[in-house]
Amino acid sequence: MNQFIRQSILSGYRHHSFSIEREISDFYLKGRGDSSLEEILRIDTYADVLAPDRIRAVKNTLICLITVISRSSIRNGADSEISFSMSDFFINEVEKQKTEVELQELLKEILDRFRELVDEAQQRKYPYPVSKAIRYINANLLGSCTVKGAAKFTGCNPKYLAALFQQELGMSPKEYVRREKMKEALTLLANDHLSVNETADILGYCNASHFIREFKRFYGKTPRQYVM
Repeated sequence: MNQFIRQSILSGYRHHSFSIEREISDFYLKGRGDSSLEEILRIDTYADVLAPDRIRAVKNTLICLITVISRSSIRNGADSEISFSMSDFFINEVEKQKTEVELQELLKEILDRFRELVDEAQQRKYPYPVSKAIRYINANLLGSCTVKGAAKFTGCNPKYLAALFQQELGMSPKEYVRREKMKEALTLLANDHLSVNETADILGYCNASHFIREFKRFYGKTPRQYVM
């Protein structure tokens, strides 16, 4: 093992898994996930890790969070130049703060502004019923997510919603849900090394066999073949 990697592992420094990072950013930006995620990554979570001085460590924590949130915003449809500009602006604002209370207030503003950026991007991109349905699907992707539920959330007739999806995205709501679940499956399998059974359960499939069939139909390989 590379000596630097070995020293890093033995240092005892804590970090969150990639999937938890994704869940936290999705919770903040799109309301997807359990509200307990808000307690997992707080402004003082790494106050004893990222620098010997507490205020410096809290600032570093906030800078890391800004980096994650800005890139997650782009992944969710925000303009990359605007998102990166906001990231640069807020990183400089972090350096101006003197206390943890000030940094906590800044964190709230950061999350509000990036959330607004994502919401505006999605509303501009599609008609309101489609945008609203996409928000519902994103919020319920980890678990049972039905077209009937999305239609009820938007107040649209399911057939009308399906016609809008076909017109705007070139696919039905059911196909969109399947695509998003398959994208999430790759993240869970490849980046967080979850088993096929665990991934199927998290994504709301009734059993692993059904998930494997859907995965192979979408990617042309079984989950195990894909991540090897």
